[in-house]
Amino acid sequence: MELSVNSEANLEKTHLTLGYMPLTDCLPLITALENGYFAEQGLEVELRQEVSWANIRDKVIVGHLDGAQMLAPMIMATTLGLSCLQKPMVTAFSLGLNGNALTLSVPLIEAINRYDQLNSGEALAKVVQDRKTQGKAALVIASVFPYSCHTLQLKYWLAAAGINPDTDIQLVVLPPSQMVDHLALGHIDGFIAGAPWNSVSISTGIGNCLTTSYSIWQNSPEKVFGVTADWAEENPNTHIAVIKALYKACAWLEDHRAEAASLLSSYVGIESSTLLPALSGNFAFGKTTSAVAMPDMLVFNRYLANYPFHCHAAFLIEQMARWQDLPAGVDSKALASQCYRPDIYQQALPDSPIPNEPRLSLGEHQGNWQLNTQQGGIDMGGDALCDGQVFVSS
Repeated sequence: MELSVNSEANLEKTHLTLGYMPLTDCLPLITALENGYFAEQGLEVELRQEVSWANIRDKVIVGHLDGAQMLAPMIMATTLGLSCLQKPMVTAFSLGLNGNALTLSVPLIEAINRYDQLNSGEALAKVVQDRKTQGKAALVIASVFPYSCHTLQLKYWLAAAGINPDTDIQLVVLPPSQMVDHLALGHIDGFIAGAPWNSVSISTGIGNCLTTSYSIWQNSPEKVFGVTADWAEENPNTHIAVIKALYKACAWLEDHRAEAASLLSSYVGIESSTLLPALSGNFAFGKTTSAVAMPDMLVFNRYLANYPFHCHAAFLIEQMARWQDLPAGVDSKALASQCYRPDIYQQALPDSPIPNEPRLSLGEHQGNWQLNTQQGGIDMGGDALCDGQVFVSS
């Protein structure tokens, strides 16, 4: 879809400060800046790298950042005031799909490999049970934030394997950029994080990847562009301009992976060769193992990846409720509608395909399928869940 230059003179703000974390899926923001897509919309943007997701959340809440790359569940958690000041948040744009992986220490991988007749989850469950029998401490696994797709994916996968994530392991929170160091020091036994930190661990021989988020929930939502509800209400035209620029960036990224690796390298201080495995979809699970083709490891624009599906929000809210993250009496349908705003997406991108059916099921499709939209059928990727469950949003 070709986007025109924004010639409107009624942008409420033209100078924006946007936050990001040093991760591969911050690329839509970097690309929109470096390729001039923000400038095409009449925006002068400063990008600020932050050290933690809590920093990003808090700076968006108080207005030090106009908006940011944010964790999808964080939008709902902040709206409810979970472990922070309560501030209604919205997203009208998903930055992409997939990208996370579970990386474990080499000794733990070796212990798991002794149960080679079992799948990876069952083998890990055996190791967890062995440690209990031997009186050893529980495994320590790090995630990036309590209210993140990473944490929800990890808990979902562990539970499907028969491991209680609340009692059988110790789950801790670390900034993604610190996880490799903590794994090397033996402070943790593994971590779930987004690219490129799994590849950094693998390339240095510190850890091996056990599974990816794609294997837990195919084409799962990940980061979003988040703003406060007040900011969205006060700056509707500026918000639309940002979404237009980000959409153009995501479309460019689908076909320019090698160039994107070079672009990202200068921002995160990691060599392009370490950024390419996840970006290219040619991913090795260990330093000495052969790479396998995973073309959907990071999806930036295909499969209507940028659309803020209510069913994605509803599933995330359901998982938060499953693990007692939500206060009693939360109306999950109302919360999803409050936080996920396809109406704003449609205003920004009126020619983009719009789903005919807002109430979508997840988990029905093991492979590619067709979504009916107002603009015709759209190719979509699989959405299967690792335990074969089907979720229907209400």
